[in-house]
Amino acid sequence: MFIVFSCTEKDEIQIFLCIGQSNMAGRADIEPKDTTSHPNVFVFNSEGEWESAKNPMNQYSTIRKGMSMQRLSPSWSFSQTLAKEYPNQQIGLVVNAKGGSSINEWKKGSKFYNESLIRALQAQKTGALKAIIWHQGESDQGQWEEYADKFDSLVYYFRKDLSQPDLKVIVGEIGKWRESATQINEVLRSLPQRLANVQTASAEGLTHKGDNSHFDSRSQRLLGERYAEKYIEMSRE
Repeated sequence: MFIVFSCTEKDEIQIFLCIGQSNMAGRADIEPKDTTSHPNVFVFNSEGEWESAKNPMNQYSTIRKGMSMQRLSPSWSFSQTLAKEYPNQQIGLVVNAKGGSSINEWKKGSKFYNESLIRALQAQKTGALKAIIWHQGESDQGQWEEYADKFDSLVYYFRKDLSQPDLKVIVGEIGKWRESATQINEVLRSLPQRLANVQTASAEGLTHKGDNSHFDSRSQRLLGERYAEKYIEMSRE
């Protein structure tokens, strides 16, 4: 384990909170190309310290399912892309996803919200939180009418509790291989019109791993790159 610095040092790392359900946790196979990380990318571990990033990125989640289910997450290629774009910065990820979770389970005061907030606050002691990367919605395809209001509330409270009223939030579309995904994806695309500093990463052309639910390895890498592209665009505005 390589620890970059202790929690007493500040403003040395650019932090991203990566949360949501199983496609953020990652269910795709980790392939050889996913085993070599950029030296400036770190993940927040269970001891509250930064270590060199390695897959599975969701291994230190305090709410995850079994370790054997944690595989390739879009947070991987997201971080690698950012490290190439910003070669003089250290990139730190707090990955805290839970497969199968609905947006109702992420509301203010819930276990998933509280655990993710605690980890983000701990990480903030060593750097600057730059954005929330959110991938969730598969569990809410049948309740899409209420999703936007619940998302608005979620973002409001995260920004409030993290003391960052303008914190960037990037949302990913869910896979488009099911007809039931159409309406929830329309909602996800509409979120930037509802809240400032929110953008949506497209899932256009992405494919599943054969289970009709989870992105395959190629698609996870592409999705992570699209998250990064949205962040870079937002940072240039």
